[in-house]
Amino acid sequence: MANTITYDEGVKGWTSFHSFIPDWAQKLNNRLFTTKGGQLYLHNDEDNSLRNNFYGVQYPTTIKAIVNDFPSEIKFAKTIKIEGNKPFDVSIKSYISDETTFVTRTNITKDLFTEKEGLFHAFFRRNEISSDLTAKNVYGIGRVDTVDGSVITMLTDIPTASIAIGDTLLNEAQVEIGIIQNYSGKDIIVDTTPIIATNTFLVGTKDTRIEGSEIRGYNFEVDLIDDSATRTEIFAFNIGLSKSHPS
Repeated sequence: MANTITYDEGVKGWTSFHSFIPDWAQKLNNRLFTTKGGQLYLHNDEDNSLRNNFYGVQYPTTIKAIVNDFPSEIKFAKTIKIEGNKPFDVSIKSYISDETTFVTRTNITKDLFTEKEGLFHAFFRRNEISSDLTAKNVYGIGRVDTVDGSVITMLTDIPTASIAIGDTLLNEAQVEIGIIQNYSGKDIIVDTTPIIATNTFLVGTKDTRIEGSEIRGYNFEVDLIDDSATRTEIFAFNIGLSKSHPS
């Protein structure tokens, strides 16, 4: 993907990537002018309340950072604090074995932040990857005896201490069967009419954002996104980490 990059003489380095691609650019009297399609544009106009709109296209503000404190230790990402004039939508991924395959991921929308003393605080929800069956939100149900429409009859009684209406039902290949609508004895009623082979093992999963595994890894990729057209200022953000102590 093509970008415009800018050089900062103060730090003597290339500091920013921009989605807009001008035909020409020139700085004059501390103002940045560009042209596109024969039209002249002024970029850093403080009197213009419409932000991040370039050549008629509205862009989001995005910031990507790699959090790598104590790189030799497995850590949990617990909280985030933003120092700025507004909260952001936040996405976080964690890595353990390499930096191409993430093992946990979750998102926070800006409405989940709480403002305290001029700072915006939020806690990370749990892993949203539904294929992660190692967390506390996953429990075994048993093996299938028969299926009649939306009613699945198990070979043994359902573990009532774990199961709940609204949980998601999966087969042993981690394929979703449906959402549990009711259960009693050996019967489970789902919102679909599945075809399941006899003796297939089933598992139930609860809401991963609430009861899934924690955001855990050696390092974390954090994306902050603001899709508004108003002034955006961010001075810093901080991720609250805690060291993993496996038993």
